[in-house]
Amino acid sequence: MKTTLKLPDLQTCLIADVLYIEGKSNYSIIYRKSAEPITMAKTLKKFESELRLHPFLRIHKSYLINKVQLAHKQLSALNTLQLSDGTELPVSRRKREIIKKSL
Repeated sequence: MKTTLKLPDLQTCLIADVLYIEGKSNYSIIYRKSAEPITMAKTLKKFESELRLHPFLRIHKSYLINKVQLAHKQLSALNTLQLSDGTELPVSRRKREIIKKSL
C-alpha cells in the first residue's frame, strides 16, 4: 500500500498528512497539516478510488476527508464534521447515515 501522493513539480506528500481534499469540477484542492493547499488537475472521484485502501471517507460531493484527522467521531448538530485543525465540513443528507455507521 502506498504512503505518498504525487504532487505537481515532482513533490510528494505523505497520505497521513492530508486533512481533506476538496473537489471543484475537474480540479481538486489538497489541504495538508503543515503546508499550503495544492490544486491539482484531478477529479475527486479519481482521488477517492486511489485512496480506497486508506482511511478516507467521502462525506459530500465536494469533500473527501481523512478519518484519522477527525477531532470528534460524531456529527455536530449542524451536520458537520470537525477536523483536527478546527475546520468544519458539511455532510450531505444522502451520506449522513452511512457516515454515522462508519464513525
